[in-house]
Amino acid sequence: MSKQDATSSAPVSEAPASTKPLQTFRLKGVSASVFENRSEQDALYHKVQIVRTYKSDDGFKTTNVFSRDELPIVSLVAKQSWEFILNHEAASRKGATDGE
Repeated sequence: MSKQDATSSAPVSEAPASTKPLQTFRLKGVSASVFENRSEQDALYHKVQIVRTYKSDDGFKTTNVFSRDELPIVSLVAKQSWEFILNHEAASRKGATDGE
């Protein structure tokens, strides 16, 4: 039996394939995708999926496992996502009050 790469066993996909992110931030193979959702009570909320893309013998794959040196990149794309969400929520609130 061959040893399996630890990164290949990490499941990544939570969002449905048909759902497109509002915004994606990318840096050095790490990406953070921001998704907009609505609760059953129609409340708006956001989720962020952070993955790393890498090339293996059988094509490109993604993982949610990061090395020590990738953690600052994860931190940066997470911060960019957080700022985007804050701005998007503020714009949504402003748009809701302008329409009243």
